Amino acid sequence: MLRRILIPFLCLLGLFCTLQAQDAPALKIAALHPILGDMAHSIGGSHVQVADLLRPNGNLHSFEPAPQDIAAAGQARLVLASGKNLEPYLPKLKDALGGKAQILDLGASIPDVPVAADTADHDHAHGDDCCAHGPNDPHWWHTPANMKRAARALAAALTRMDPAHEQDYKAGLARWNRKMDQLSSWARKELADIPEADRILVTGHAAMNHFCKEFGFRSISIQGVSREDEGNSAQLASTLKKLRAAGVKALFPEYSSNPKSLTEIAKSLNIPVAKPINTDGLAPDGHTFETMFKQNVGIIKEALSPSPRP
Repeated sequence: MLRRILIPFLCLLGLFCTLQAQDAPALKIAALHPILGDMAHSIGGSHVQVADLLRPNGNLHSFEPAPQDIAAAGQARLVLASGKNLEPYLPKLKDALGGKAQILDLGASIPDVPVAADTADHDHAHGDDCCAHGPNDPHWWHTPANMKRAARALAAALTRMDPAHEQDYKAGLARWNRKMDQLSSWARKELADIPEADRILVTGHAAMNHFCKEFGFRSISIQGVSREDEGNSAQLASTLKKLRAAGVKALFPEYSSNPKSLTEIAKSLNIPVAKPINTDGLAPDGHTFETMFKQNVGIIKEALSPSPRP
């Protein structure tokens, strides 16, 4: 008799708890980069509500949260940061939030990759926007392996804050990891035909070192040429000499940057200028990891793969 009474009661109790969990408000998240916001959407699903503070077409290196951004972050329980000194305003933001939200430094889970020593203008490299953040390349979100590391840290934080949906976050993480593995395999196949001698990625600033390490490329950046050294004939001659010695096959301008200096160098070397690569992940059509990554791999493949024989 007692069993007949308890079983329906326990079923109703389980149903009530399930409905209560389903009705719980979404966990509010503020992301300091749209790629991080996309990852939060993918793992958290309907359990999270994400606001991107840095938006497509923004400037990664000069962005500072405006009052309305700080207000939006104050409404969130979790703020996602790239870390690795990409956001020098983090201490001020933390003080402004006053403990209202936890700031999660996702870059802390990613191994450092130094800026390549063989920049075309190494003497001036530390005046560049990127290198002002330190000796390591802070653009860690250019490889699927790094995105998996960051996703583990994010899923763990979501579970701590919202344990009722732990299994959903685990499932979201598993889906994300499968996608990252598929993208990594796809990229290796796409880039496999590029000869080792031609696997040189020349960009304006040092933002692709994580990608180059992961996929077997050499990174060369030409800091200084487009700023204080523009028009400096001695500096230009030195840059041309280094790039000729490296045997580079193409130069890669960056989305939203002025390609004038790279174009002039390419003319002097008689090599092509490739389509702009999306180094900061802020192009309107490339601000999720998958779209940015596929975009960049396609551009690199097109520029550096051997020409088909007639």
